[in-house]
Amino acid sequence: MFIIRILIISLLFFISLDGYAGNMRNAKECCSTNLIEIQDANQSRIPPFFGVAFYKPNYILPYYYTGSPYNNAYIDNTPDDESINNSELKFQFSFKAPIWQNIFHSYSSLFVAYTQLSYFQLYNKKTFVRESDYEPEIFLANRFNYAFGSNWLLNNVNVGVVHESNGFGNDLQRGWDRIYLEAIASNDKWVVSLQPWYVFGKNDKNSDITKYLGYGRILTSFEYCQHKFTLRAYNLIENGSKYPSGEFTYSFPLIKYFKGYIQVFSGYGQSLLEFNHRTNSAGIGFAIGDPSS
Repeated sequence: MFIIRILIISLLFFISLDGYAGNMRNAKECCSTNLIEIQDANQSRIPPFFGVAFYKPNYILPYYYTGSPYNNAYIDNTPDDESINNSELKFQFSFKAPIWQNIFHSYSSLFVAYTQLSYFQLYNKKTFVRESDYEPEIFLANRFNYAFGSNWLLNNVNVGVVHESNGFGNDLQRGWDRIYLEAIASNDKWVVSLQPWYVFGKNDKNSDITKYLGYGRILTSFEYCQHKFTLRAYNLIENGSKYPSGEFTYSFPLIKYFKGYIQVFSGYGQSLLEFNHRTNSAGIGFAIGDPSS
């Protein structure tokens, strides 16, 4: 198993070197474009399908390592009572589609979206999906492009409703419902997103979820020549800052449509089942499109 891990990491490394060399030829062009325009261009290069577009990051991490898996939660709930392996495969896919664009000739559009995050015990004796979190959503996107400060734009102020659950029908069931407001601002290299939310529905098994995941998310993203660094932070000031969480990602050019993707997580709520369990994890793999939001 150790040899397999080394082969995967080596393959990703050499592919990234090849992709990096090819993309450096376009460095001057990519470094002089507004970051939001880069993201829109990346979206447009993906062949459209009935108006469906990428939403949150779409990625697959063939190797994802968690230092302290939540084994206690899975007792009597895995094939042959297997313990959760530290190493697994993690993937997420996320799409959105407009259902009413430019409402009454305005800059507002109504979207539906769906996101699924899954953890697959690929390296266990018995392979199985230990958890999938499902996140349908509807939101109103309001385009502003209001200039402020030095070279900054307030791009969007969005409002939405989202349900998230893991689909289990037993003691492992977790879920919650939220209404959120999101403000997105950017300049030529930075994107900042503030998303506070109000929780109006919780599963009985996670009634204290806001204690660990808080009441909002802060996203900060920096891009330079197609190399993007993003930090998503949760629960930084709520609940006395006792339960902060953060996810750092780094994406870099590989080949057309695909980017290398490195992800590091520390804190609570890596998955819904782990909402009150602290984990430290890291993985490497691929992303498709622009893994920004």
